[in-house]
Amino acid sequence: MKWITKDEPGSIKLMMGNEAIARGAIEAGVQLTACYPGTPSSEIGEVLGEVAKDLNQYFEWSTNETVAFEVAAGASLAGARALTAMKNAGFNLVMDNFMTLTYGGVKGGFVVVVADDPGAHYSSNEQDTRIEAVAAELLIFEPQDQNQARLMTKEAFDISEKLELPVFLRSVTRLSHASGNVEFGKISQKRNTIGFNKHWKIPYRWDVYGPPGPQSKREWLHSRLPMMAEYVENSEFNKLTICDSKIGIVTVGIAATYVKEALAELNLVDKIHLLDLGIVNPLPKAKVAELLNNSDHLIVVEEGDPVVENAVRLLAKELKPEIIIQGKLFDNRVFPTEGEMDPDNVRIGISNALNLVINKDLKREELKAAIKKIITTRSSTLCPGCPHLGSYWAMRKILEKYEGNSIVNGDIGCYEQGGYGLATNTFEITDEDNKNFKINSPYEILDTIYVMGSGIGMAQGQYQVGHKGKILAVAGDSTFFHTCLPTLANAVYNEADITFVVFDNTWTCMTGHQPNPVTGIKGNGDVATIISIEKVSEALGIHSVSVADAYDIEGAKKVLKAGLDYNGPAVVILRRECALQVLRRKEFPPFEFEILQDKCIGCKACVELGCPAITFANGKADIDRALCVDCSLCAQVCPVDAIICRSV
Repeated sequence: MKWITKDEPGSIKLMMGNEAIARGAIEAGVQLTACYPGTPSSEIGEVLGEVAKDLNQYFEWSTNETVAFEVAAGASLAGARALTAMKNAGFNLVMDNFMTLTYGGVKGGFVVVVADDPGAHYSSNEQDTRIEAVAAELLIFEPQDQNQARLMTKEAFDISEKLELPVFLRSVTRLSHASGNVEFGKISQKRNTIGFNKHWKIPYRWDVYGPPGPQSKREWLHSRLPMMAEYVENSEFNKLTICDSKIGIVTVGIAATYVKEALAELNLVDKIHLLDLGIVNPLPKAKVAELLNNSDHLIVVEEGDPVVENAVRLLAKELKPEIIIQGKLFDNRVFPTEGEMDPDNVRIGISNALNLVINKDLKREELKAAIKKIITTRSSTLCPGCPHLGSYWAMRKILEKYEGNSIVNGDIGCYEQGGYGLATNTFEITDEDNKNFKINSPYEILDTIYVMGSGIGMAQGQYQVGHKGKILAVAGDSTFFHTCLPTLANAVYNEADITFVVFDNTWTCMTGHQPNPVTGIKGNGDVATIISIEKVSEALGIHSVSVADAYDIEGAKKVLKAGLDYNGPAVVILRRECALQVLRRKEFPPFEFEILQDKCIGCKACVELGCPAITFANGKADIDRALCVDCSLCAQVCPVDAIICRSV
């Protein structure tokens, strides 16, 4: 990624949206970046972390999003240009300080980048984070393409310093992870002076409770709103095109690209007024008013919730209440209220709003129907040799020995696939209050999955209300430090008899193998102190802490049993580095495994392990050598020793 630091104004590069955001921060002279990895935002931090030393910037992967936000905010109060980036779900952790920091504002430019995930490709919800930024009364940028993402990020630092407020930049999956042409601008060599003044411009500037108190500081926040309004009216990112028509479209962000494509296909270019917004909050009221005055019918197209639509409707109620507005609200809506926007549903929505007949591409419809018939349903799987396979197998087998209805609470990480189920499975749906279901696969073992750290808290609630049966929670090493420490302390304090199983694979793997406090390196590649999960657990008052190798199934079963049998909160750590990272270092074992076909009895025990490297055909199991990493787990589960190890 060294090319991203080249000061070559005018040069064109093909870049992902996240890379373009990073480039915009580089051009603006960002001095500190603090992030927590979360798809679809992770690459912003990866790029800035890789080049931080070259640019004499500070970068860190923080332990969670709250920490990242506060590290960046602290740098801004000391005068530095700072950026934090996270995904939609992670933004929820930031709300406490996000809603309060605005009362005193900031000094150095502070840009908060959040990548939303319409369609929930990588997330547990489709949350639209613009709603929180509107509530915080902040300026919101929403780029429609990669080059605009660069421009807006760079501009966001400047306007943040003028307003003395954080600026919010919202991306979405299709922008963050798609690529487009980006024209490089000049990299600023200027760096803000670092310094601190507790009474900078107003008394007790950075102390929300300092006299004259929070109400007065909110009055200061509201004093910035006219400056915001003036800025958005004159911003090049808000463009209004008026033509000879009584129909108008308001669109924003990536939805604008779909609108332009739809208008071209429907032969409506320059036949409909178009307000193309790059700034969502506040609205450019003069431009919206001009659009309303020239329209009898308005269509609002945006990705996510009807944030802009609500604002436009509110203004229309004041200025032109008789106008027809269609978008995602009410019975006359023309766009879906869930899932992603795309060129097809935008084209169909505009056509329906205007009562246009769309000529169907029958050949395409027939082709799609034919393809649908031959597509085989495929389940999600963990990687070949994933240590979680061994951990889940051991957990499954040990839970079979206990009576009652055990509950296994999960959360977010690679291991969440333990609750994805098998696509081809049928299962019983029941309204019984308490029913135990047999675990047939590692992919059916997790009973609850919501967000990072949710499992250990839910486990405590289940215990405290008297559920009969073993109660477990599963989290990864990164999640342990991200969200679980206060909840683990709560388990000790309130004496919850639960077993907390930490799947420690040494990296934050699901988001792209970023380091964390157990990895031994920092986000910029420097050596870091390894923080021991077992020592932290003991320091919090856990008296039953045990560790086993996730590749040692019998050892894992032994420590799981010890944790389950302990009366009180117990921590079990199943540790083995992610197999992908080991392979990337080209550390190959001096042996390999094979299945003796004459000894294989076709029992499918190895298949039930859930490893993609195990195949099954003609009543026999086999190993796909192109996938196998020789972890030994399949040999350990074979009941007839048909899987052998040989030297290579």
